[in-house]
Amino acid sequence: MDMDNNDLTQLGQCLAALSLEPKLGKMVIWSYILGCTKGAASMAIANSYKSPFVLPPPFLRNKADQAKVIISKGSESDPITILNALIVRDEFYKKGKKDMFYDYCKSNFINVSTIQMVADLRRNISRELTSLGFPDPLESKRTWHNCNGIRPAYLQAAVAAGLYPNIAHRTAGESNFSTMRNRKARIHISSVNSSKGQPLSGKCKAKKGEIEFVAYGEMVRGMACFTMSQTSRILSALPMILLCGELRVRPAQISDEIPTSSVLSVDDWILFLCSRESASALVVLRKRLNNIFMRMVSNPSQGLNSCTESEIDAVNTLHTVLLSCFYQQEQS
Repeated sequence: MDMDNNDLTQLGQCLAALSLEPKLGKMVIWSYILGCTKGAASMAIANSYKSPFVLPPPFLRNKADQAKVIISKGSESDPITILNALIVRDEFYKKGKKDMFYDYCKSNFINVSTIQMVADLRRNISRELTSLGFPDPLESKRTWHNCNGIRPAYLQAAVAAGLYPNIAHRTAGESNFSTMRNRKARIHISSVNSSKGQPLSGKCKAKKGEIEFVAYGEMVRGMACFTMSQTSRILSALPMILLCGELRVRPAQISDEIPTSSVLSVDDWILFLCSRESASALVVLRKRLNNIFMRMVSNPSQGLNSCTESEIDAVNTLHTVLLSCFYQQEQS
């Protein structure tokens, strides 16, 4: 909203036209730049509707958890897990094997009517986005807005951009996560990340000096502490630096000598220490990405065609560094 006259900004008008929460609408818009619109649109709808995974009686809980972990394919993300289930659903329907899909749902503790509803709602968001001038997010062709498919690196970045400031963190040895408001929280039992054997279900095993991040859809107060549902592990801090909040930079005064490092901060909450050269490059990249985002909102039918050469270079750089940092963190 424009603070001067209380009118909706172009972004506000765009988000108001979508049948999604504003933060999930931002997730979808960022996904056009990230090249993963088809997957992000499905995840946004899944986040705005109840989970298709049923919570079975206690004696079947372990079996249900194992099935969910298998469907997640190591993504450590509830939205991506639901997206994987939707992809299986689409494959069965494409082959005309609906009965086999019902068997699949039964064996994996998935509510058929719920997963069908999520699948049907994708057409609604597709119509809303195309009416605004955006390309069809569900287009199956390998177009610029779906050039990265369903690669986890880009889906995680879209989740972080959409759910922020719903981000929590913890350091080595800690069981609870801390939110921006310094609330202590744990993963809800309904999340795939609470399943036995999942990295986020126990104490943090990050290396000394490293931070473990998780994005969440909702937080509720439990008997002992807050619990987070619809969670996604964010392997790299880069999506938060480049796509979330307000980025600030200042010199890092570690000693009396002339500072050679800088501190990057996202909303004065998450702090990152890096070299001055890296900080400068990230700030410039962030400004260009913000310009591209607003250009996309103001003229969605043009897509990246209205971007300058330096802005196109910024998009390509974003794709490269996100993928590189993701796999680097995954292997560490």
